[in-house]
Amino acid sequence: MRNRGLGVTIIAALSLGFAGAGAAEDARPRHLIYLHGRIVQEQQSARPRHPQHGYYELDQILRAFRDRGFVVSGEMRPRSVSVVDSADQLVAQLRKLLASGVPADRITVVGASMGGGIALLASARLQSPDVRFCILGACLSEGLARLVSHEGKNPTGRILAIRESSDDTTSECPPWKDDPAAGKALVVRELVLDTGLKHGFLYRPLPAWVDPVAEWAKGGEK
Repeated sequence: MRNRGLGVTIIAALSLGFAGAGAAEDARPRHLIYLHGRIVQEQQSARPRHPQHGYYELDQILRAFRDRGFVVSGEMRPRSVSVVDSADQLVAQLRKLLASGVPADRITVVGASMGGGIALLASARLQSPDVRFCILGACLSEGLARLVSHEGKNPTGRILAIRESSDDTTSECPPWKDDPAAGKALVVRELVLDTGLKHGFLYRPLPAWVDPVAEWAKGGEK
């Protein structure tokens, strides 16, 4: 009886240990890097105003993701920096996070409009299949075709593309079709919204796109 009790105690202790390990893993922070649209870079303002779409609420967008538990970075790019240079800087930032021990699947890059182009280029240059990317207000099928043509290789990672049906900049965008050549290194989901806000849908933290992005960043791929 004494040995049996000891065995039960050991099993219980091991179970608690495994549960504790799982809880510790779940407690590890998730990092989200937000890349703003062109208007922020051009006007060098966290709240630039577009004549049609209104104010771009950068601080509110960053706060929305912090409120959802992410460690968020979203610095304003200098006016003169190019897409290529920005992508290379992003790749360096991602590699630094990975080298510090942050798991790839706990890193998400969210790129809005011009920021989406930077994110796609970085995904091709990083070549990490588990890093997550969210592309807002861009045509993914056309963007990836141009990327492969220029870079000579497919992007990698888990990519969620969100565009708006009333957005003039993506109204002619062909729907995404999975590319068998990309293999398991590229997982893509495309979501088309119907807010009626045109390109301005990404100017503020609407739940219509913030919630799917947060779910994707936390591992949702359905």
